[in-house]
Amino acid sequence: MSQSLPRAFVWIWRGQLGSNLGTQVSLYALGLWLYQRQDQLATFASVAIAVQVAKLLVVPLLGRRLQCWPRRRVLLLAHSLATITTLALALALRQGAVPMAIVLAAIAGAAAAEATVQLCFSSLIPRLVPAAQLGRASGLFASWEGAVVMVAPFLGAALASTGGLVGVLVLDGASSLVALACTALAAWPQAALRPERRHPRAGDQASGLGVRSAIRELGQSPTWRPLLLVNTLVSAVLAAVELGFPAWVVTAMGPWRLTLAMAIGVGGYLLGTQLWWLNWARRESPQWSTVLRRCLLIQGVVLTGSGLVIFEQLTGIWFAAVGVFAGLVPVVLSALQALWQVAIPPAEQPRLFAGRYSLEWLARLLAVLLLTLLVDRVLTPAVAWPGWPEGLIAALGSGAGRPAAMALGLVGWGLLLPLLVLWRPLGRLGLGAASEA
Repeated sequence: MSQSLPRAFVWIWRGQLGSNLGTQVSLYALGLWLYQRQDQLATFASVAIAVQVAKLLVVPLLGRRLQCWPRRRVLLLAHSLATITTLALALALRQGAVPMAIVLAAIAGAAAAEATVQLCFSSLIPRLVPAAQLGRASGLFASWEGAVVMVAPFLGAALASTGGLVGVLVLDGASSLVALACTALAAWPQAALRPERRHPRAGDQASGLGVRSAIRELGQSPTWRPLLLVNTLVSAVLAAVELGFPAWVVTAMGPWRLTLAMAIGVGGYLLGTQLWWLNWARRESPQWSTVLRRCLLIQGVVLTGSGLVIFEQLTGIWFAAVGVFAGLVPVVLSALQALWQVAIPPAEQPRLFAGRYSLEWLARLLAVLLLTLLVDRVLTPAVAWPGWPEGLIAALGSGAGRPAAMALGLVGWGLLLPLLVLWRPLGRLGLGAASEA
């Protein structure tokens, strides 16, 4: 399916995809390893927190300067940094125990490189593919990036148990080397090699960081604001699910059910990707906004069911819900990316995408922190309180893992209620957004 797209895009995309997969697998393996030893969600979350903080620290520099730098050189440097950092950590772990601070610092370095690659490549897509193929290219970029998130937990757990953390990190370093080679060997078009402009705009310089002015510009636009809000909301919801779902299932139902659920989730995700490709990749953006709203509505309803213990006991319905939610993830991500590509003029994408990703990563960080506090400090002690009405406890459950399930139910309501407010503004998103100044 990718043969009709320009070869330069396909080569760079494949390299970035492999590198991102290696990074996510190693990060999940590290987080799971910590969680199993200390049995607290906070230890699992520490890896995700280090990743998001590193991204938030690097994005201001990227948003202000990326337009001035040759993109090919930026990608080569980012993949080189990821390779060196990951292999150095693997070597250190092989020599013996490594302080937690050193591990988190290495993780942060790899995350900063990943953020650079993501921002650079996403803003390159309009310069690598024709306008008529933006839907297809956006679908590949967004849906397979999300597929990495779906597959990483399964591979991370499997590889860590067989090859150990050192083996996982070595594979991560090797994937970064492959991405480096793909970027170097791709036949870049001249339009993608040239920086977009020599100097940042005066407004960017005056803002100090650049990202703040980009966020302000996106937030003040009646066209871009709904897209920014729903993008931030989706990022927070997915981050909460990535953390809360495995913690719930492995605690309440055991590793075997988590493995089966992950396998069903991966299958559903692949079906959703195929559905996007066959039905919506070539359609106009008003169709993308309609698909986005409907899929988010279904996902919100599915998540609210997590808070009710009855669905945990109905095995067939439970697994079907896992498949449906996972199957809609690539459609949501692809629709969002396609809308961003047509809403923001290509020359402004590096700067404005820096604002978009800054809020996205901040939302993921806050979601991880808040979900961790909600489960460990609020719901877990609350469930143990003996004064609750019997009917309420019967509906919500009180066994192992139920606090995480109830937190996911609250996340579902946190998706549905803002979605209802944004329903009409999202419906107005379309190709006309590209004319927004």
